[in-house]
Amino acid sequence: MKKTVLILVAVGLIVGTAAGLAFAFSGNNAIEPDAVNDVEVNNEVDVVNDTNETIMDDGDYLDVNIDDIVLSDWGNPDEAGTPHYLAMTGNVVSVEKVDDTIRVEIEDEHGNPAFLILDGNTVFPFGDELNEGDLVTGWYVTNSPMIMIWPAEYNIAVLVADAPEGVNIKVDRFYAWADREDGFMLSQDELFAFSMDENTEVILANGDDFSDGDLEGRRIVVIYGISTRSIPEMATADKLIVLYETIMPL
Repeated sequence: MKKTVLILVAVGLIVGTAAGLAFAFSGNNAIEPDAVNDVEVNNEVDVVNDTNETIMDDGDYLDVNIDDIVLSDWGNPDEAGTPHYLAMTGNVVSVEKVDDTIRVEIEDEHGNPAFLILDGNTVFPFGDELNEGDLVTGWYVTNSPMIMIWPAEYNIAVLVADAPEGVNIKVDRFYAWADREDGFMLSQDELFAFSMDENTEVILANGDDFSDGDLEGRRIVVIYGISTRSIPEMATADKLIVLYETIMPL
C-alpha cells in the first residue's frame, strides 16, 4: 500500500513539473528576462550636416565625399524584398521640444499612440510646420535603434506633412531594375519602381543639385503623382531627394 502511494505521488510530481514547464515556454506565456529593457542596436552613423563631414561615435570628424558614399549598413546588410524604410502614419496630438529633438505624438487610424522623434537630420519634403490634427507620415530606418517602451518611439528620417493633393511618396533604397533596360529603378522591397524624364528634379537632402549623380544603391525620397496598379507599382518621378548615406566607423 505504501509503495503504491509513493508511486502515485512520484507520477503526480513528474506530470505536474512537465505541465509547469509546458506552460512557462508556451506561446504568449513565455517570459523573456528584462524584455522591457532590451534595445535593438545597429552600427549606423549618419551624416549630420550639409558638408562633406560625418561625426563619428568618438566625436571625431572624418572628411568624406558624398559622391563616393554608395552603400552602407555596416553589420546590417540589406536583403532584396526587405524595405530599408518603414512608415508610421497618424494625426498629430501634440508637439514638444525636448533638448535638441522634437517629440511629435500621433494617433493612428485605430487610436494607437506613438511618438515620432525629429532631429536636425530629419528631412521634410514639403513643410515642417506641424499642428494638432495634421495627418503626417514618418519614415524610419527598419533596423534603427528602438527602445522597447510603450507608446513606441520612432527616430524619423523623413517626415511627410502638408503634402499637396494627388502627390505620393515612396522612401527606400533603390537599384537599377535588372529585368528591364529602360532606366527604371526598383525599390529594395521590390514593390515600387520609378523612371525619370526631363522634368524630374534630383537634389540632395540639403537642396544641392544631384542631377548628374549616381543613384545606384541610394536611399531616395521619391515624389510622384500618377502610378500604375501593377506589382511593382510604377511611376515617373516628379522629384527625387537623395538622402545622406552612412559609413562604416573607423
